[in-house]
Amino acid sequence: MEFLEKDLENIIWESDNEKLQEKGLFISGKKYRQLRIGNYGISDLVTIERHYYSFSSSEPYLNITVYELKKEKAGISAFLQAIKYCKGIKTYLEIKKPNILFKLNVVLCSKKIDTESDYIYLCDLISSSDDSNLLNSLKNYSFKFSIDGIEFKEEKEYNLINKGF
Repeated sequence: MEFLEKDLENIIWESDNEKLQEKGLFISGKKYRQLRIGNYGISDLVTIERHYYSFSSSEPYLNITVYELKKEKAGISAFLQAIKYCKGIKTYLEIKKPNILFKLNVVLCSKKIDTESDYIYLCDLISSSDDSNLLNSLKNYSFKFSIDGIEFKEEKEYNLINKGF
């Protein structure tokens, strides 16, 4: 019998979060299944949970986790797919709920995680527990040569033209 991605999704969806934690999947918050994120796509699972920045702070934020499930192997392609969903969630919240604070997280879950490519190093540079000693930013620059020499352009703030919200 072949174990399908849908089977993994069903197990996570139907199981209590505490039971999943006992089995090693640290999941918390309210679960959403097959969540349409405008034209950015449909995520397998998303959890949303209200957190506070500190015990003394009354300022809440939403802790949002995108779960990308794969039946065989997850790596950079699955990560980028989840990043696309995160961008959609971020765009939606900025448009529809501009005063809400939030943090985005990605969890890949598969029979095997790609440990043979450079993808696996991302886990050590991006963390949800501590903000020190981690990758703080990512910037992209394109360049072109013109009559005046080399010119650089920071590539950022891209969105779908038709977001579908």
